[in-house]
Amino acid sequence: MRLLLPLLALLLALPAAALELMPTTLQLPAEGGHAELWLHNPGPSRWQGQVRILAWEQQPNAEVLRPSDQILASPTQLDLAPGTRQRIWLLPRQPAPGAGERAYRIVLAPGLPDLPRYSLPLFRGQAAPVAQPRLHARIEPDTSQPVLRLDNTGALHARLHDLSFITGDGRRSLLMPGLAGYVLPGHTRRWSLPQRAQGYTGGRFLARLQDGREVELAAPDPAIAVSMPGGL
Repeated sequence: MRLLLPLLALLLALPAAALELMPTTLQLPAEGGHAELWLHNPGPSRWQGQVRILAWEQQPNAEVLRPSDQILASPTQLDLAPGTRQRIWLLPRQPAPGAGERAYRIVLAPGLPDLPRYSLPLFRGQAAPVAQPRLHARIEPDTSQPVLRLDNTGALHARLHDLSFITGDGRRSLLMPGLAGYVLPGHTRRWSLPQRAQGYTGGRFLARLQDGREVELAAPDPAIAVSMPGGL
């Protein structure tokens, strides 16, 4: 009994299975083809769940996910024992309707509440340099908290990392380390910013895009081109 109690405590302390995903962003060409998502369960426990494909849209202050039948996943039911790998095929049901990029989310929904849930971006459409994002940045007036607005009038999504602000005298503040978020083509995103005694006038915003370049988000009408998509 004395041996069983420490063993039971050790088992209860083991973390839930966390999957390794490759790649973390997927791209389907507009004219057809397929994509592959590989899962690896390093343990220590089994991961069970299902694959769902959701259409991804954006409202200025919210991400909207809706059921979609445009992309098929195979298999849809997952059961990964520790140490095993699984390939998921992603296939378009029919040619892409219309021009432009379509955005989806691949959701790996666990069957048990203590297992982690995953959501990965999937894009379908023409890859850069044929399509490019065009971002327009400005600070929204008459708000109790500073709000940065980004409009993407281009044909490709933009992924922003390490959003920073540089004052007029060159001092730099990192506002959002890591992934700040996505701006889908034809959509708008807003980010609430920290309060500053001097506000955000007389300075400029910088962000790193998915091709690794750091660019200036200059008001009132910047145009930013991304050369290639990638990453999460």
